[in-house]
Amino acid sequence: VSITYTWKVDLVAPVISTTAVSGDLGCNPTVVAPTFTGLDNCDGTFTPVVTTAGPTNTQGCFWSQTWNANYTDACNNPAAQVSITYTWKVDLVAPVISTTAVSGDLGCNPTVVAPTFTGLDNCDGTFTPDVTTVGPVNTQGCMWSQTWWANYTDACNNPAAQVSITY
Repeated sequence: VSITYTWKVDLVAPVISTTAVSGDLGCNPTVVAPTFTGLDNCDGTFTPVVTTAGPTNTQGCFWSQTWNANYTDACNNPAAQVSITYTWKVDLVAPVISTTAVSGDLGCNPTVVAPTFTGLDNCDGTFTPDVTTVGPVNTQGCMWSQTWWANYTDACNNPAAQVSITY
């Protein structure tokens, strides 16, 4: 009579890997989940268990998502968890440029003061628009004109509608 016992000796934790790197994905990205692979000294390759709570709005236009990869082999050796976190900004709204100035005729011999422009962006708050002018232009005889153009494009490449004032 013979009795044979077999068993596995595995005291080494499996290893989870990824080529993904946590970081900022920029503006309005297509978020693609990172991929993870696993290797166990006894059982070879495995597919880690990946969990995520989904995208989280962290503040205003800013979002974040974390993926956690875990695995425990058949001998109850847990792999070190590997986590990847992406952050990004969702901004599809154009900024708005405003002014209290009104285009019009300033009359005779005025002191011409450039109009002021302000800006408000749904994600970034207030901003100073880029204002350009070619300066005073003699339109005919004693008549002069000057136009100021205010422009701005936010960090996510949303352009504001141009605002112009002409005196």
